[in-house]
Amino acid sequence: MDLNDLDERLKADCENCAALCCVALAFDKSNVFPFDKEAGEPCRNLETCGTCRIHSSLSTNGYMGCVQFHCHGAGPAVTQELFSGSSWQNQPHLLRPMMEAFWVFLRLQEQVLLLRHAANLPLPDGKQKELHALLEELCPQDGWSWDEYQNLDLAKVSSQVKDWLASLREVLAQP
Repeated sequence: MDLNDLDERLKADCENCAALCCVALAFDKSNVFPFDKEAGEPCRNLETCGTCRIHSSLSTNGYMGCVQFHCHGAGPAVTQELFSGSSWQNQPHLLRPMMEAFWVFLRLQEQVLLLRHAANLPLPDGKQKELHALLEELCPQDGWSWDEYQNLDLAKVSSQVKDWLASLREVLAQP
């Protein structure tokens, strides 16, 4: 996978998302959120058109948690790839499956981000090949299909990424 394509995949793109972070994530009233919100409950600042009413002033309105959050492309991947651009906002029956997929893709995209950082290291050819194989598994060339998503074993993939990253210690420690 080309690293420029990977960088694109890791970008948050609210225009191509169904405001999944604004509905799927829960938060507690704190110094970074001004009220409690349950998972599945749309944020009170989410407009019916799917945009945040206070997006330009999140930090001054007490929403530093929103400012600091980054989905690393999980929202657009779920909305555009798995649900072909559909949204829970106009098809309420999609809320639960979209939220569940978003939670999975948050973890998946974190794995991709770790591998993206590893791609900047001076890796020997063998490790480069292993890296690209992992990235191909995590970033299907034609995007995620529903079947691929259903067959994803996130715990196994996360373990493979963790083990591969740990294996870099001995490779990078060699003179």
